[in-house]
Amino acid sequence: MFKKPILLLALFIAIQADAQKHYTSGGKLKPEQAIMDIRHYTIALNVDFQQKTIDGYTTIDVIMAQPTHVLLFDLLDDLNVKQVLVNNKTQPFTHKDDMITINLANELPAGRASVKVIYGGKPHVAVHPPWDDGFIWTTDSLGHPEMEITAEGTGGKLYFPCKDHPSDEPNEGVDMMITVPKDLVVAGPGLLKSVTKHGDKATYHWKTNYTINNYSIIFNVGDYKIVTRQYTTIDGHTVPIEFFVLSEHADKAEHHLDVFVKTIHEQEKYFGEYPWVKEKIGTLKLAVKIMTD
Repeated sequence: MFKKPILLLALFIAIQADAQKHYTSGGKLKPEQAIMDIRHYTIALNVDFQQKTIDGYTTIDVIMAQPTHVLLFDLLDDLNVKQVLVNNKTQPFTHKDDMITINLANELPAGRASVKVIYGGKPHVAVHPPWDDGFIWTTDSLGHPEMEITAEGTGGKLYFPCKDHPSDEPNEGVDMMITVPKDLVVAGPGLLKSVTKHGDKATYHWKTNYTINNYSIIFNVGDYKIVTRQYTTIDGHTVPIEFFVLSEHADKAEHHLDVFVKTIHEQEKYFGEYPWVKEKIGTLKLAVKIMTD
C-alpha cells in the first residue's frame, strides 16, 4: 500500500536532483532559425562503449528563405565541435550555451545548402531515466554492453546538431549510420538499409523517409534478437512488426507481440490506420529497470 507514496517521492527526488540544469526543447523560435527549413539529417557516429563516447559527424540539409551571414544550430556543450563546413567550405564558429553559431565568411544565398558538423565526446548521461534525458550506458544480465537514449524533453540536441524546434521536421527524413562492436545490434527509426561488417566493428544504416520529430531521432544498441511478424492494418495494408528483444528474453517475444498486436488494433480503432505503413512498427525491450516493486 506504500507503492504510490514511494513512487511519488522517488519522482520528486529525481526532479530535484536534475533541477540545477534542466534541458528543454522548443520555445521561442530564434530569427536566425526561422528562415531555415530543415530538409534532411545524415548522422554518422562511432559508439565507443569503453570510453562512453560518440564521434563522427552530422550533415544538415536546409533551404534558406533568405540570404544570411549567420547560421544557428542547437547542440549540448557536453560535446566538442571540431569543424564546421558549409557547402564543403570550412567556416568559423563558436559553440557555447548549447548553441553552435556559424559566422559565415561570405553571405549564404537563399536556397538549398549543406552544413556538416564534425564533433564528438562524452554525451550527457541520464541520471534518473526516464525522468530525465541522456545516454544510458549499462549491461544486460548476461554482461553484454547496452546503450539507450532518452530525449523527449531535451530533443535531438542531446547528441546531434539540429534546429531544435517542433515547428520544423526534416521533410526528406533521416539517414543514420551508427558504428558499434560487431557482436551488438543497433535499433533505429525507419528501415534498416544495410549492415556493413569491418574488422571488429559493424555499421548499421537506418533510414526514414517520413518527417520525424527531433526527439524520435534516436538509436539504441544491445545484444538484440529481431523477432518479426506481419501486421495487416485497419485499411488492409501489410506492415512488418519488428521487436528488438534482448537475446536473454527472446523466448518471451511471441507473447509480447500477441499483446502488442491487440494494442495496435485498439489504437487504429480510435485513431485510424497506423501512419507509417511504408516502414515498420517497431518495439524494443530494454535492460534498464525504470522502477521495481
